[in-house]
Amino acid sequence: MNFTVQILVTILIAFAITFIASKILIPILKKAKAGQHVRDDGPQTHLVKEGTPTMGGIAMLIGIIAASFVFSSGDLNDTLFAVVTVLAFTAIGFLDDGLKLFKKRSLGLRAWQKIVLQLVAAALVACLAYYWLEIDFVMIPVSAQLWHMGAGFIPFTMFVLLAMVNSVNLTDGLDGLATGVTLINSSTFLLIFLLSVIGAVGMSSAEILTDMSNMTMFTASVTGACIAFLCFNVHPAKVFMGDTGAFALGAALTAMGIATGLQLFLPVMGFMFVLSAISVIIQVGSFKLRGKRVFRMAPLHHHFELGGASETQVVTGYMIATVLLSAGAFLLFFFTV
Repeated sequence: MNFTVQILVTILIAFAITFIASKILIPILKKAKAGQHVRDDGPQTHLVKEGTPTMGGIAMLIGIIAASFVFSSGDLNDTLFAVVTVLAFTAIGFLDDGLKLFKKRSLGLRAWQKIVLQLVAAALVACLAYYWLEIDFVMIPVSAQLWHMGAGFIPFTMFVLLAMVNSVNLTDGLDGLATGVTLINSSTFLLIFLLSVIGAVGMSSAEILTDMSNMTMFTASVTGACIAFLCFNVHPAKVFMGDTGAFALGAALTAMGIATGLQLFLPVMGFMFVLSAISVIIQVGSFKLRGKRVFRMAPLHHHFELGGASETQVVTGYMIATVLLSAGAFLLFFFTV
């Protein structure tokens, strides 16, 4: 079967599995009263979302894992690495969501508990990449040079993982926002991998993983799962992904970058995720140092909401910005190779 056709079939399989899983899961979550507990100090317009089923990220996880292996062949290390990365962080998100539901509150794991678990998961993933996949480099955009970091690759990768996972989680505050931005980012990676595999662009160094076929299938699975989940997650959302899904998507995007040496492209295409994290850091820092807030509310998407923009307008704006940023990341890659 033609490689491009395999990609399309993988997207369809991931879509179908995630869609069906969501249809089955939503009634189960409702019956189990696994509803979202909305923060009292959040936008008042969000209070109507109280009780909306959460942990819908489980459906995406099923679709991603199942579809990733359909057309995988040869050395499956890349695919297994990506799946382990997603599972490690999904488990933390699942535990966090489970505690929220069990304790009937908007906070699950304590901050220190979440940090410790994430550090352990990030260390595991970084060591797998370094010792198992034998990767110790990242590609520097534009210059086409490889930055060989040696053992320093491990803490660097841990930092990227923690930053990306938590940035996606912070962005998951409006219907369809995190899913939509992730969809655009994964589609960009998919295009880059496809062009690399079919030889439309050539890698500048043999040290870069030129055979990205299995990672392409993993990325196609993430793309298909996001499309399916958006059917239930766009405004007004029928289900939320919860930390289960946000951690999974953040880990999935980072795994794409780690396995292919493209980690430094993540802050470009995923800048809207980064912006959410930066806005929280600025808000907290400003309040502690000056006793004043910079934004009406952080993360930044809530600032726009309280400024009068509707959820749909904010999500649309973020997605348009992400399309432009992802196009920029693609051009960076094109000029790099």
